[in-house]
Amino acid sequence: MNSKIVIATTLIALIGAGNALAQEGTQDFPAAQMLSTQSRAAVKSQLATTQRAGTLSYGEASATPVPASTMTRVQVVAELREAQRLGLVDADNEGSFRIPTAAENEAVRQAGLRAVNTSLAQRTR
Repeated sequence: MNSKIVIATTLIALIGAGNALAQEGTQDFPAAQMLSTQSRAAVKSQLATTQRAGTLSYGEASATPVPASTMTRVQVVAELREAQRLGLVDADNEGSFRIPTAAENEAVRQAGLRAVNTSLAQRTR
């Protein structure tokens, strides 16, 4: 007889715990906040408008896309080689780097421009 009481008490406790958890999840959203003042057709119209305009937000998944680089591969490689030559890029230790001076930045930029000009000159031949 005792085992029947223990099993029944355990089942009642488990059912009660399940109900308590189910109620807890709905307490943050009162019914008054869930009511809409717009019709279904109006909401669908707004959705279609924002989709056409490209302004529909999907929360964190709506990160602004990063524009593609306007630099050519030749220019990027030339700038990398110049930065390596100046000691701005250390392939052995990625954790350490030094901040380039304005003159070093300009030297890197000019190396990229020279590479683009050389590449264009070779194509026109």
